[in-house]
Amino acid sequence: MSDATGRPIAGQATDDYALMPAVSVDRGLLVDFVAAIWPELAPEIRIRAFWWMRAGPEHAVAAVHRASGAMAGLCGGRRCVFVIGGRDLPAVAICDWYVAPGHVGRGLGKRLVQHFEAPERFLYAFSISDAAIANFQKLGWMGPHRSSLMLLLVPPVLAKNLARLRRREGLSFDAHQRAGGEPLGTLGDALDRIEAQRAGAPAHMRRGAAEWSWRLSVCGERRYRFGVARRDGEPVGYVVVRRMTPGRSGALDRLRTAIITDIVAVRDDPVVLGALAGEAAALAADLGARAMLTATTAAAHRAALARIGFISPATPLVGRVLASRAPQFMWLPRGPGQRLSAGDLSLSFADVAIDLDL
Repeated sequence: MSDATGRPIAGQATDDYALMPAVSVDRGLLVDFVAAIWPELAPEIRIRAFWWMRAGPEHAVAAVHRASGAMAGLCGGRRCVFVIGGRDLPAVAICDWYVAPGHVGRGLGKRLVQHFEAPERFLYAFSISDAAIANFQKLGWMGPHRSSLMLLLVPPVLAKNLARLRRREGLSFDAHQRAGGEPLGTLGDALDRIEAQRAGAPAHMRRGAAEWSWRLSVCGERRYRFGVARRDGEPVGYVVVRRMTPGRSGALDRLRTAIITDIVAVRDDPVVLGALAGEAAALAADLGARAMLTATTAAAHRAALARIGFISPATPLVGRVLASRAPQFMWLPRGPGQRLSAGDLSLSFADVAIDLDL
């Protein structure tokens, strides 16, 4: 392996290219690479959006062309812990996977992805392009399968009514706000207690205090609002909402869109999920949002959100537009992922790098 000095990673270099931590690549080479991949964007703006620039060197690998010294490829790997069949297993979500135009067709993309493979590691991807899907299929990945992209217009009156509804359901809510680098405190204890009660849940990323502490360390200027649901004093679920980062989407910017980063209920309790959906609407209204957006692969989450008015892919006419834009997901069916089916995976914005990109 390599440290952050830029020395090639042992066993990962070929005659033409050397793989090294992306954070160690010369700034000028990174700027040139970004300009080639995203010619419509100012390179420095795109570079500031790279979450892995604020993370450890193990989260992104770059390919550098030995002859010219040019950066030729990039692959991000958002590392986490997945719970599969009751076991905690290392996992990586592949993201930011690109090869510069002059270096396409040399097997470089394949080598970048395979850098993250390990026998006991679960590899997956969420929100991937058609080109990436074609390449993943060549590598033997399962899928693609579509998630449900869901949208809600959030009138303040609706949010207030939903807040009243949750009180009638015998649940109380704790409100928390956290921004980049801030400690979780008692919120972390509640997150750990919720995760500990999720025995038998579908395959999912472990969501405790350690995960959220890491996210806050790399999230930049993002500020999250948490609503923790309690029943008889015991935390039984939570929802996380924040305003979308300005400049990510013209249409969504105009709607002052908020996103549901994550929603979790112990045993996918429909009463708790319904109340969490209402809490999310109230939080978004407090943020001044006019719309809310989220994506999920969980049928229970989709049903709870639809009950409070979220438009889903099943909604006539408008749903077709959402369906065509819904993030697609795939995984490597080896090791921990060998026996999984699409219905076994519970994924949301929190499980990948989408929350750190939007």
